[in-house]
Amino acid sequence: MTSRASAAIGIWRARNVRTSGDRAFLVYMAVMVALVTVAPVARAVWLSVSSAEGIAVFASAAAPGVTVLAAAGLWAGALLLGRDRGPALLPPFPTHALATSDLPRSDTFRGPVLRAGALVTALTTLAAGLIGGSLTSSGLADPLGAAMFIAAGALVGIIATVVWLAGQVFPRAAVPVALGVLALGAVTAAVPVMQPFTPWGWVGLAYPGSGSPHTLVALTALTAALVAAVPVLMNRLGLVELTAQAARWDSATTHATGMDFGAAATIYQGRPHLGRRLRAVRPIRHRSAVFLIRDAIGAVRTPGRLIVGILALATAGTLITLAFAPATPGWALGAAAGLILFAGLGPLTDGIRHAASVAADFPLYGISDEHLLASHTLFPLAVTVVVLLAVVVVCSIVAGIGAAAPIVSSLALGLLALIARVGNALKGPLPPALLTPIPTPMGDLGAAVRMTWALDGVLLAALAGAAAALAFESPVLLIGVAVTLIGVGINRWRHRG
Repeated sequence: MTSRASAAIGIWRARNVRTSGDRAFLVYMAVMVALVTVAPVARAVWLSVSSAEGIAVFASAAAPGVTVLAAAGLWAGALLLGRDRGPALLPPFPTHALATSDLPRSDTFRGPVLRAGALVTALTTLAAGLIGGSLTSSGLADPLGAAMFIAAGALVGIIATVVWLAGQVFPRAAVPVALGVLALGAVTAAVPVMQPFTPWGWVGLAYPGSGSPHTLVALTALTAALVAAVPVLMNRLGLVELTAQAARWDSATTHATGMDFGAAATIYQGRPHLGRRLRAVRPIRHRSAVFLIRDAIGAVRTPGRLIVGILALATAGTLITLAFAPATPGWALGAAAGLILFAGLGPLTDGIRHAASVAADFPLYGISDEHLLASHTLFPLAVTVVVLLAVVVVCSIVAGIGAAAPIVSSLALGLLALIARVGNALKGPLPPALLTPIPTPMGDLGAAVRMTWALDGVLLAALAGAAAALAFESPVLLIGVAVTLIGVGINRWRHRG
């Protein structure tokens, strides 16, 4: 970074100069968080991946193919993420000041790109290290093969960073390229003979037990070529895109700091652009059909969100089906299915959020608030049932698993996730009572309580997924989660507005 750019960044950072006491407190907080939170979570993760179920998953014949899909999915997701939030990001004021200067973008925005790349690379390296360490500890892979896979994981993270930047530079080309990467990744995973000819295939070939130094050399060469293109990509960043992304990210972080995660996510919601001339509200005799068609057309007007939501539902159905396969961590797959299903219902429940927002006011449509909310649940419920049934039946046939149990559990999970979405829409702002301190011998738990309140829908959805996967072993857990979700929803409905 040149002296001019360093001076500008230094002036911006000098607004809030930390004293030695502030720095000491930050160090103390980092150490305490590491001891209280990070260390137990890391231990739990290691025990999970090194357990018999985890080793069975990592040592399965399908693991290299899943690795191919994961690499392709990561790079495609990075492309799409770059359209809305790229790695070259600074606060709005320094973004405008530096982007309108004569300094090259490769110099002024190098810092945030390097920090984002370091974070992504650390995460992918950690994931590869967990897999390699699990297989090595069980004697299913040699240390050299594990080390090669860890190196491949680091290269995957570097490539993901460059691809993320490319999505920020070329937002219009990101969608078709990402879809192409996903399609080719699926084909490569299904046809192993193609793995030596694709970058995501090289990642699969580097999997412990089947690793080859030639694939690592090819992946290294690709990474070096992409890194060499980073300055050229950064210099193509436009002023309008940089300032728009900086403003949106600043607004989103402000909402997230106030624990209004729904409002933060709404900032990145796509604008309706397809089917604007289609009549959403039609004069039909059956009122339920009116709301069903209205919500369906509203979802179609943002096709990207709708497709992502349906894919998320399909992924959740796949995971809940695999949770019933032998020698798999069913509760973990179920919890992941609950999280993904809760997220996938977001694009389908705009009508529910609208009904919740007007429920406390005078009736707008000549019907009761209860009828309005119930009518807006028809579309997401219908889509959830259809997608989950289709995916679960197909996955059960392919995996050779009995379909009855996955169907029942998936439908129960879909209904509970929809109830969680309704409760989340009725939540409203943070209650002032939660701002009061909660002193305990371990410190103030107020922040933990507020975070739990902000993420209660996500946490309950994950718990519902785990309970659905264990429904035939411990039905009491599923009943308890259902009662909790219904009770929370009824309480929020009574205190709406």
